[in-house]
Amino acid sequence: MPPRMLRAAVVALFVLALVERVAGADKIDDLTRSLMQDPSYKVRVQAALVLGKLNDRRAVPALVQALHDENDSVRGVAATSLGKLGDRSAAGALQASATGDSSDFVKSQARKALEIIASGGGGGGPELAAKSGARFFVTVDFSGGGKAGPEYVRLVREVLQKELQKLPNVTLAVSGGGGGGGPPSRALLSSKHLQGFIVDGNIQRLTASPGSGGQNVDCDLKALVATFPERSIKMMTTEGASLQTGSGPADADSGKRDCLVAAVEAVRDDVGKFLRTQE
Repeated sequence: MPPRMLRAAVVALFVLALVERVAGADKIDDLTRSLMQDPSYKVRVQAALVLGKLNDRRAVPALVQALHDENDSVRGVAATSLGKLGDRSAAGALQASATGDSSDFVKSQARKALEIIASGGGGGGPELAAKSGARFFVTVDFSGGGKAGPEYVRLVREVLQKELQKLPNVTLAVSGGGGGGGPPSRALLSSKHLQGFIVDGNIQRLTASPGSGGQNVDCDLKALVATFPERSIKMMTTEGASLQTGSGPADADSGKRDCLVAAVEAVRDDVGKFLRTQE
């Protein structure tokens, strides 16, 4: 390529990179502005959620400020996004939320974010570190909406991943074999002496109905365990939970999330019992 054409190409690439950087900065600015100023809590929730997905730590100050939002759903999602970003500068604010927030949902999300930050996780997704001594590789699908919206399905999937990783004989990631980030093959699992399983399911019920002094929240999860990658079903279970919450829309959302988390913990116990029969 002639020198003049080469210089032109370099300049064009530089300009393109600069435009992309400015566009990214504008997006972060727009989202943080929405998070701080929009009167709709639903818009603020969505802004906090997207800021966590963008994996840009310039969002940390706004998300920390959002931990003091009047709406507990906004505060909880802000805590989750701070965990995804993994910035240790947010640890103090998250600790304050984990111990002093009035919402159990926010406390739970702040504690989980602190665990991710302390372990060096973050960076755009749940921590799925490989674990030595594991006997089982477990992957989570749980993509069916069932009786709930996508935000609740995503919550169930993320919490289930984190809860299953707590089982002492389970790993959710397998390295080696030139995988390139995709699911492990049967050969790779065999080489690591791991049995493979997949947990799938959907939300069978998620309701909030008027009750004495507030709302009654009920939820049910249907889950199955199948072999991986063959997907031969080995176990099915249904777990649910019920609780009471306040009378507002935000209370209903928070109560539904707390209900699903409790049901997921019961599913984790069921999966753990099944896996012990496979050792």
